Amino acid sequence: MFFKAFTRLFRRQPVAAVIPTTELLRDLTKVESLPTLSDTSVRALQLIHDPQATLADVTELVRRDGILTAGILKLANSLAYRGKYPTEDVAKATLRLGLNGCRQVIAAVGVRSVFKHRSPQVEEACEVLLRHALFTAILTSRFNRVVQLGFQGEEFTAGLLHDIGRIILCTRVPYWFSELDLLSFHEDAQTLARERKWLRIDHCVLGAEFAKVNRLPDSVISAILHHHEPESERRHPLLVALVALADSLANHVQQDHKVTNVRVEQLRGFAVLAQREGPVACAAVRAAISEAVVGALRETRAMLRIAQEV
Repeated sequence: MFFKAFTRLFRRQPVAAVIPTTELLRDLTKVESLPTLSDTSVRALQLIHDPQATLADVTELVRRDGILTAGILKLANSLAYRGKYPTEDVAKATLRLGLNGCRQVIAAVGVRSVFKHRSPQVEEACEVLLRHALFTAILTSRFNRVVQLGFQGEEFTAGLLHDIGRIILCTRVPYWFSELDLLSFHEDAQTLARERKWLRIDHCVLGAEFAKVNRLPDSVISAILHHHEPESERRHPLLVALVALADSLANHVQQDHKVTNVRVEQLRGFAVLAQREGPVACAAVRAAISEAVVGALRETRAMLRIAQEV
């Protein structure tokens, strides 16, 4: 219902009359025209990738940012974490959540700032994309643990930001986004082809530019750039395959609203994972899918409430 209204809002001219100008296309690729993460969010996302990071480091960073503090306290005082008594102490809150819980709040709250304060119609579309991004990120983390790939938080960030290019398109060229991206969770090669045809750039390349501007790790940039084509990734094949697998599964669940009919071997990234990790890893993924999806849906709802209310 919403997306039909969103599309009608921008369909005031025929498609042929509103082909983007050369200036707009150039502007889209200028790094200074892209939205940026706050300095605190960038430091927080970099902290996620530091295997030496401690809860004390996280606490110190969170205390510098009122929005992050609110997010951490809110989750720590939720039914899932609060225990017998609520707390307003950041150090106690981070202790309750643990390092991974804090990392996820920091990442979710940080990336949401990219599209805050937009028009209501655009922000609603971006909320749909954020829900998918969080779902994908949580699935990525769960499969990382199931297969024991050893990633230390970078997999969550890569999953969270894999579609950041779609958010940028939605906020920068909302008319064209509504024409080219139906938010149907049925992304394929044709999706990228349509973007390249009409915008001369696709959301993967645009998202990778965003990640470079924000000085994010190469592994995250690779996941953003190649999550539709994981077999083409050479530098970080396992991370990209993991994100592609989670993204493909998230699309399936959000489109069909069930997981019983999923064919694991058809999910993007599964073939790369099978080739590199072998049959034991494949069996672990198959066995974990239902539980991973149910748990990730629950976590996504909790994270969305926090991201939306702080």
